[in-house]
Amino acid sequence: MVVDASAALGLLLAERHARWVAEKLEEHATQLLMTSVNLAEVLIILYDRKPRTAARLEDQLLRTGLAIVPVDRQLARAAARARLRYPLNLGDCFCYALAAQERLPILTLDADFRKLDVPIILP
Repeated sequence: MVVDASAALGLLLAERHARWVAEKLEEHATQLLMTSVNLAEVLIILYDRKPRTAARLEDQLLRTGLAIVPVDRQLARAAARARLRYPLNLGDCFCYALAAQERLPILTLDADFRKLDVPIILP
């Protein structure tokens, strides 16, 4: 399963669907992926909103077993094509590109993903 930044942030910031996200991460613990672009997106928000606890929250996220996938030329091209095809922001383009490449669903709290041609997991 590819983890979108919205799901990771929902968990780490104890938002409304935090428990649901935690359950899904546990359910799919053997294959959790996130691009390095999406990790940067999460970290920017954590260090901006929670500077005192951001390092602890980052460790919490990485302890879920999340594998961080570096961006290569192939993934960058797929993300660029996604941006031309869908109204997604940069981070969402990379999340989508990884999900399409790996043929995995996206765990998200963002309803905009409903418009995509990959499976999504929403609350």
